[in-house]
Amino acid sequence: MKNIYKGVGLGNLKFGIYTTDVEEELGNPSEAEKNDDEGENWHYDDYDMSMSFDSDSRLVTIAVSDESYLLEGISLIGKDIEFVEEQVKGMRLGESFHEETSEEEEGGISVLGFEESSMNLWFEDGVLTEIQFWPLFKNEDTIVWPD
Repeated sequence: MKNIYKGVGLGNLKFGIYTTDVEEELGNPSEAEKNDDEGENWHYDDYDMSMSFDSDSRLVTIAVSDESYLLEGISLIGKDIEFVEEQVKGMRLGESFHEETSEEEEGGISVLGFEESSMNLWFEDGVLTEIQFWPLFKNEDTIVWPD
C-alpha cells in the first residue's frame, strides 16, 4: 500500500471507492470529522495518512506524511527541497508552481504543486513533510475516476 499512483490513489485505495471500502482495507480511522462540503475527513495515525470523502462518501483526497510512502519508487518525505525538485524532474508530473504559504522566523511552509498531476508537495523549513494527491480532472467539474 506504500506506492502513490498519480490520479489513481495509494496501493489498493483508489479514488472513488467508498468509506466502507476504506474501512475494510484499513479498519476504523483514528479520527473522523465532517467537513464543510458535507463530506468527511478521516485520519489514520498508525499510517501517517489522512483522507477526504465527498458528500457521496467517495474517496477524493489522500495525504501521507511518512518516509515509507513512495512516489515512482522514490522516498521523498523527509528530504530537502533541492533533492525533491531534482527527483521530480524525471517523473513527468507537469508544470509546477512553488508558493510560500507562511513565513516564520526560521523558515516557513511552502508548497510545490503539480496541477496536471493533481498533487501538492508540502514543505516545512525546506523539508518535505507531506504529499497530498487527488484524482485527475477532465475539466474543472469532471473527475476522471480510475478504473
